Amino acid sequence: MMAVITAVANAKSIREGTAVSPPVPVTVKRRVAIGDPQSSTLRFLSALHAHGLLGDDGWLRPDVRLIAMGDYFDYRVSEREQGRVEGVLILGWLAAHAPEHVTIVFGNHDAARVMEFAEITDERFREAAEVAAPIVALPRADRPKAEAEFLRAFPGIPTPGYAARDFNAFTVEQRELVQRMLLADRFTLATTASVLGTPVLMTHAGITKRELGYLCARDHKVDTIAEMLQLRLAGAVRTVADAWRAGTPMAMSLEPLHVAAHDGEEGGGLLYHRPADPDRPGADASWEQSGRAPRKYDPRAALPRGLAQVVGHTGHRKAAKEMPRWRADDCDDAPGGVRTLRITHDGVATYRRGAHKAEPRDAVLYMIDPEMHYVATPADVAILELDV
Repeated sequence: MMAVITAVANAKSIREGTAVSPPVPVTVKRRVAIGDPQSSTLRFLSALHAHGLLGDDGWLRPDVRLIAMGDYFDYRVSEREQGRVEGVLILGWLAAHAPEHVTIVFGNHDAARVMEFAEITDERFREAAEVAAPIVALPRADRPKAEAEFLRAFPGIPTPGYAARDFNAFTVEQRELVQRMLLADRFTLATTASVLGTPVLMTHAGITKRELGYLCARDHKVDTIAEMLQLRLAGAVRTVADAWRAGTPMAMSLEPLHVAAHDGEEGGGLLYHRPADPDRPGADASWEQSGRAPRKYDPRAALPRGLAQVVGHTGHRKAAKEMPRWRADDCDDAPGGVRTLRITHDGVATYRRGAHKAEPRDAVLYMIDPEMHYVATPADVAILELDV
């Protein structure tokens, strides 16, 4: 465990501004991806150590290449003050590595820091979180009046749920870190790799035909799509760069690909959406499949055929609950794990544990959100081995 202790010390030194010396990457022996690091710094680094990815010096091994799949902030913890620090430590540690050593994918929780919460102060956010907590505890039918009052009192926060639950670990320090990393070109909206011999597109929550339409993508080549998404991110950063450098609050936008929440409506699209069976019990198509900002999509209709993708964002427990008809017999309810959602060329959906090779005409999602904070031990945090 000395490697983990050293790694935590390295992360704290980075936050304090102390000089650190990550290793220089060497010839690749392992290439891996890890989903949403929404947990404590200790658990995240312990998971890397358990999988043999951490060196004795408290850095990623120089012969390893890591892709972190987005969402470095926000998880449920009784000690909220410490929870506000953990994401800064994890993200700072990752970003201290060279870009060719660690690829840092942009997630919806990271985007919210510079979109939904682009202008709010720590004091104002904490006040909002306190007011929002009893509202989200009400039965849904009893919320409208209290929600309307909340929006009048806190016009800069989209919904009470964003303040009290979904993003309740927000701090200005986090926002400033995300801004610096975007200005330094250290976040990636999309990257590529290979799994089981198949080229894959890697984004936080995946792309559907909706996003391909906005990109005017002429083919499904993963390199082409990744390049187009990166150009969109670069353009969005350029729009706000001068303001950020001058210390002027300004929200970044990726619309229409990704739609930030606003005025009582949750966001949707590229970094928010997830696959779900529209015919499952309790489905609400009017909210889930909004044309402008969809939160969920029917993968049988929405996923592009012939495209394999790796995504974080959706843990097994939520996926299993929202795609009950397509679950394989081996899909128990335990958290975590790498999973494969496959849509055949003729529209048959299956959801299985493990990474499974599909046919060229299939649509495939390798889903790797490991539910890091909820599995039994750091060794149970799943990673995806990529082709070297």
